[in-house]
Amino acid sequence: MFDLIIFDCDGTLTDSEDVNNQAVVDVLAELGLTQYTLEYALKNWAGKGVPEVFLSIQMETDTVLPEDIVMRYIYRVGELQKTALKAVEGAPNLVSLSKTKYKICVASNGERKNVVDSLQMTGLLVHFDEGTVFTRNNVKYPKPYPDLFLFAAAQMGALPERCLVIEDSTTGVRAGVAAGMTVWGFTGSSHNPAKQEEALIANGAHAVFSGLIHIQERLGL
Repeated sequence: MFDLIIFDCDGTLTDSEDVNNQAVVDVLAELGLTQYTLEYALKNWAGKGVPEVFLSIQMETDTVLPEDIVMRYIYRVGELQKTALKAVEGAPNLVSLSKTKYKICVASNGERKNVVDSLQMTGLLVHFDEGTVFTRNNVKYPKPYPDLFLFAAAQMGALPERCLVIEDSTTGVRAGVAAGMTVWGFTGSSHNPAKQEEALIANGAHAVFSGLIHIQERLGL
């Protein structure tokens, strides 16, 4: 059915949602915005790009954040990744086996340095290269717009209708559906899998899986 599998990164291949959100919480706390907690971040910022998160915070708090706030975030993520980052269970096998049958790539709303570093630290980067890792930095309008997935498909030489997107967030699911691709949701990294499954289906996911092993089985790998 597919020529290309497009993997999201955070929460799909790397168990980095907590790390990334904690980094935002930490840099905000340094600025005195201590009302934002990890629990709040996981509930409200899942799948969103960091610039969008910081913009929403400025609007909510009527605060002008420092111009280097994204760089502070990237640095903090790097610190946290050293001790708290791991691959999602089943990710190494799924990626390795997928590569034997399909073209594969990563398309993430994350900042490029953080995405590449997270793949490197979890041992997953060996299955990709500079030309098969795409991030929000490649397009003007990242997820939930379809641009990033369409860009990835074009770069990989695949038609949208022949692409499978594997995503853990509603933002990513909406982007994949808008791109005209088949989208499978993943809830294995969610803090509330049942609720997340409902949300992914409501946003257009064609199927939802609780573990990457089940995706591997569905693909016949």
